[in-house]
Amino acid sequence: MSRILSDVFNPLVNAVVAFLVIIATDPNAQGASKVLAAVVSVVFAAALPLSALLVMKQRGLITNVNIDRREQRTRPFILGILCYAVGFFFLKLFHAPRLAQGLMFCYAVNTAVILAITRYWKISVHATGISGPLMALYYQLGAVVLPYFSLIPLVCASRVVMRKHTVGQVVAGTALGLTATAAQINLLFR
Repeated sequence: MSRILSDVFNPLVNAVVAFLVIIATDPNAQGASKVLAAVVSVVFAAALPLSALLVMKQRGLITNVNIDRREQRTRPFILGILCYAVGFFFLKLFHAPRLAQGLMFCYAVNTAVILAITRYWKISVHATGISGPLMALYYQLGAVVLPYFSLIPLVCASRVVMRKHTVGQVVAGTALGLTATAAQINLLFR
């Protein structure tokens, strides 16, 4: 069950869901604009990062796409930051929904913070990857999203049960996802 939760709520999957919901429910965006924003979001938040991970795994630079070994995380995180930054640029250029722009910005900044922490400690990307998108969805949809916050402890528990992280690492990842995403959205995208 822990493996299923960890795979189903993988950070890349969470990104796709969050972007698509934010874009689909934005009252100001229109048909073609929504499609363009959705394509840019999926490509830069998930497809390119996943492709890079698969190539790195094939070349032996990482042991798996979840990047379980802390010392293997630097290169994938740098590539992720670049993908998110370029994705943000295109979302801004195409006048995508403001919160979609904000979430892509958060992905770039939060991943940079994770990269800095990872040099010394293995913070949970799964925890950040579920809590950050949920926070953005809360800003878009309001209280209807609150029951989904119950996924956070389930995903975190799965990572601890699988012995991928300690309790402290998932708590730190959750705190980063919630607070950094809320702060960036409030300061820059509201």
